[in-house]
Amino acid sequence: MKTILIIIVICISIISINAQDSIPPIKNKHKIFANIFTGGYYNFNTKKPNVGFELSTALLGYKFQKSKDLQFTLIYDVTHTTGGIQVKDTSGNLLPVNYFAGSEYTAFLKMAEIKWYFAKNFSLSAGQLLNQQYLTRQDKIWGHRYVMTTLQELFRMANPADFGMRVEYSNKKTFALSLGANNGNGPFYHQDTLGIVEYTSNLEIFLIKDFLFKTFVSLTPATYDTKNNLKTAFSGFLAYQKPKYTLGIEYSYTNNIHFTNTNYSGASIFGSYKFTPKWEFFARYDYVDNSAVAQNEKLYIGGFQYQPFKSLYLSLNYRYWQKSEIQQIYFNLGARF
Repeated sequence: MKTILIIIVICISIISINAQDSIPPIKNKHKIFANIFTGGYYNFNTKKPNVGFELSTALLGYKFQKSKDLQFTLIYDVTHTTGGIQVKDTSGNLLPVNYFAGSEYTAFLKMAEIKWYFAKNFSLSAGQLLNQQYLTRQDKIWGHRYVMTTLQELFRMANPADFGMRVEYSNKKTFALSLGANNGNGPFYHQDTLGIVEYTSNLEIFLIKDFLFKTFVSLTPATYDTKNNLKTAFSGFLAYQKPKYTLGIEYSYTNNIHFTNTNYSGASIFGSYKFTPKWEFFARYDYVDNSAVAQNEKLYIGGFQYQPFKSLYLSLNYRYWQKSEIQQIYFNLGARF
């Protein structure tokens, strides 16, 4: 591992020394952005509560473009960061425990990235980075996060972000390839005492007009003896985009979760059609074989989107969770500014 890191540092140094230093500095640019995703729902069955209102996202970000080859991004998001707490005795039996779970809306650091374009088409990112497994590409092409997050985030099949470093080559006309390393513990934890590191690779190909093919692979070797000393993850994504049409197909598989011989897998297909500049129809189908929150679940989503302003989205949509037999009508609002 040390040898690999030394080679990467040397390569970056050589490329940056030989790169042109004639890139002119630009005027410092500051950008503040925010997302507010909210709405209300009605359940057709006996699931309680039958009616309610939600705030799924409250996000605040800041980007500072120091120059054409250096930028900084900071994002705070809001979520319920405290999970269920379990206490067991020496025999593994659960014991009763009382605790305060905290606010449902706790601000947490989602992204803190230093990004340096050290040569043409090459960049180095460090800090807390968004997960390329699903968040940086599938989420954008789906385009309806204010309605529902994509497959892997919805069913908690991967972390949205993590602390680490990433080297990337990107050419918008051909392909982008990144290699990275991170703690593998997500945005709420620092490196654990075991010192396990997750190694990642993300490949995106743009060679065919209007098509995107993307694969993501990660390897996490254990630093202690287990029956299976390697955790692996694979994600494949194919997208087709035109001004009026969007189609996306995704598959995700993770082997040996937490080194316990548990596997997560699922697939998703979605599409949208914009029949006027302001009106759009969208639909989606998810199937999850196993995940942290659902097993053998099927989700159907269909609805309409109305965009009265560039920064405001409204949607009336129907959702059906087949295994749970839950049918819902949602009215969602999303604001990006």
